[in-house]
Amino acid sequence: MPMRHQLSMTMTMTMLLVATVGCGDDGDSGSTATASTGVTSSGSGAAGGQGASGAGGSTSGAGGGGGAGAGGGGGSMAAVCPGGPYADSPLPADTTAKPVQGGFDFLEGPVWFADLDALFFSDMHFDQANPAPLNGPKATMHELTGGAFEDFVDNSSSNGLGIDLGGKIIACTHDTRSVSRFDPVTKERSVVIDAYMGKKFNSPNDVTVRSDGNIYFTDPDWQLTGPSELPTAVYRITPANTVEVVDTLDKPNGVSLSPDEKTLYVGAVDGKIRSYALAPDGSPGSATDFAAVGGPDGFAVDCAGNLYVTSGAGVTVLAPDGSELGTITGISGAAANAAFGGPTRTTLYITAGATLYSIELAIPGYPY
Repeated sequence: MPMRHQLSMTMTMTMLLVATVGCGDDGDSGSTATASTGVTSSGSGAAGGQGASGAGGSTSGAGGGGGAGAGGGGGSMAAVCPGGPYADSPLPADTTAKPVQGGFDFLEGPVWFADLDALFFSDMHFDQANPAPLNGPKATMHELTGGAFEDFVDNSSSNGLGIDLGGKIIACTHDTRSVSRFDPVTKERSVVIDAYMGKKFNSPNDVTVRSDGNIYFTDPDWQLTGPSELPTAVYRITPANTVEVVDTLDKPNGVSLSPDEKTLYVGAVDGKIRSYALAPDGSPGSATDFAAVGGPDGFAVDCAGNLYVTSGAGVTVLAPDGSELGTITGISGAAANAAFGGPTRTTLYITAGATLYSIELAIPGYPY
């Protein structure tokens, strides 16, 4: 590994503002549980002041966290994205994605760290099972920096990745059926949450983080090798360290936030993309059908609010009203996930089977 510098305050402030109603069959609706480990972290006072409508951070720590969340999620888009107006369509004339590197096993969960100029992503090895009592297949977290690929964590057992308020990698980890945190410099791993109401999750799949500390993640059973203890569902970890059911769905998968952080998008195996209006504190309303894409997997979102849905068809691009803008093609097999990165964050990285792809777009987007 190359020598790494410590994460700068610039990165921390950026990540603070980047940020992805239960109806349970057994009475889980609206109930909460305390997280095993706190999800809040020390934020900077400066970051708390950047929210366009926030009066200060709502998470604990010196100076609080991102002000955007405290004001109802209004500040993150202004802090992360360049000012509009944006192009009517993000798609270039040639919508063919190009291979960046192949030879992996099954890629998932890309996330871009601007301060390190690095892309992290998961590589699941379905022919290598974790030894009992651990769950699911082994997985490696890779890093792409300066055109060079390196193994970052040999067995991360990770799937979808995000960024927490302290600038660390939030990972859906199926070995311990949990959501974990990895330090992007030291590689140190810690637990965010590994149970709900005393029961183990199935195999957490994808995750997104709001700038006020709310964490949303999906828990299907794709990588589950033991007995199921909970229905497949979408969860919210609040800044107060409680866990709530957002919705119980059949194998929920991709999850993302709109740029203003007022809408949560969730895909599921039935092909429906559902949207949930979020209150200022991050609590969700009832599900609304937003769009339909066959076999939706991971999501990405750009600064104009367009949603990128990976699937067997490639990457379907949906406008904020749910209408289809086009499809990114040229991908061998099914696309699994996507994230924006690069110097101007207009490079969309796409994970698909054994290959990492990329395409340059006209609108910048979010790093996971």
